[in-house]
Amino acid sequence: MNSKSKYGILLISSVLVIYAIIGGMLGRVSAQNGSFQQLSIFTEVLGRIQNDYVDDPNLKTAVDGAIRGLVESVDPYGGYLSPKDVAFYKEYTGNPQKMPGIGAVLAKPPKLGYPVIISAIPGGPAAKAGLNSGDIIESIDGTTTREMNLVQITGMLAIPSGKMASLSVIRSRRPDPETVNVGREVVQPPPVEARMVENNIAYIKVPFLAPGKAQETKRQLEALLKKGASSIILDLRYTAGGDSKEALEVANLFVESGTLAYLQGQKQPKELLNADPKQALTKAPIAVLVNQGTAGAAELIAGAIKDDRRGQVVGVKTFGAGSVQKLIPLDDGFALLISTAKYFTPSGKEIQEAEPQDSGIKPTMEVRQAAEEAIDPADDQADAAPPAKAPAKDEDRQLNKAIEILKDPSKITVTKKAA
Repeated sequence: MNSKSKYGILLISSVLVIYAIIGGMLGRVSAQNGSFQQLSIFTEVLGRIQNDYVDDPNLKTAVDGAIRGLVESVDPYGGYLSPKDVAFYKEYTGNPQKMPGIGAVLAKPPKLGYPVIISAIPGGPAAKAGLNSGDIIESIDGTTTREMNLVQITGMLAIPSGKMASLSVIRSRRPDPETVNVGREVVQPPPVEARMVENNIAYIKVPFLAPGKAQETKRQLEALLKKGASSIILDLRYTAGGDSKEALEVANLFVESGTLAYLQGQKQPKELLNADPKQALTKAPIAVLVNQGTAGAAELIAGAIKDDRRGQVVGVKTFGAGSVQKLIPLDDGFALLISTAKYFTPSGKEIQEAEPQDSGIKPTMEVRQAAEEAIDPADDQADAAPPAKAPAKDEDRQLNKAIEILKDPSKITVTKKAA
């Protein structure tokens, strides 16, 4: 057997082992669902490429591509990481608040193939450069993002710190990409916004759920309650990313008892995340504002309040991102990053569904903004009909609906769940 054949067999064996690891974790490698048959086909295809392709193929590149495709087709938030990617991922997750970036929360919807901005953090470089939710990043500094996982994309947007990143951006309903130059810098989480609106309604906006934001929200809300606030609007629109622990603490300010959410995976038993009655702050009526830029930790808050029947959730369906990931070391410093558990609302709604169109938290009262655009350009809501009556310029229809609800006690759903 020549060295080329030995190398090919070694690569095939590596793929089979990795496939078995992933499939075993997700319950996909079984004779029943035909996975072994697919492995046989894969082996045959690789062999044909090795022996029949017009040129001598680079099998390592081919197999690396197959592994990347395998992981990302199963888990859009996962990835096959090189040693360089692993080092960045560990540094980033170890201290995300000190890592430079463009100040945007990203996702990579499978049917899109490119990263899309869920939310641009207020005051960050992306927001200052005019980037918005729904913008697609086609390339970074001339390098296409199509073959990158989210860790690699985040790394390219972080390094080198202080140097402008040149992005090719595709905007909704615009056929041609445009170049946007955006800074790479450490982004400070914006403050919680709090004020009183009409009829003693407290308005709280939490732009990003960074560590410490739950306590900041509590302090701001306490101050407004002391001023006479009798009901509350919690604005979570374009609140994406952040810390799930902070989200649960915010939800606990309004939900006195019971389950706020739970975690569960194929190999992870159901873990209930319950409210602490001592941490509840108010029983005042509440309306939560959400949209397609509401993602991740913020969805836990909306889901907890909705399922507890604590108040109305106003807006449009949220993005649908809620999983816990695990880094699995492989040989030679490579690693798999894969989701091992997902967040569920108390009623059992999976926030991040297998089918993206089923993901997210649906509002109890759907209200679309005039200029609302879908995060995923292929999403059905992108083509939804506009409101029958066009709103005035700068009118916040969702906020106005929340105020209307809180003014009318008959529209506030506060009935407690059945025991």
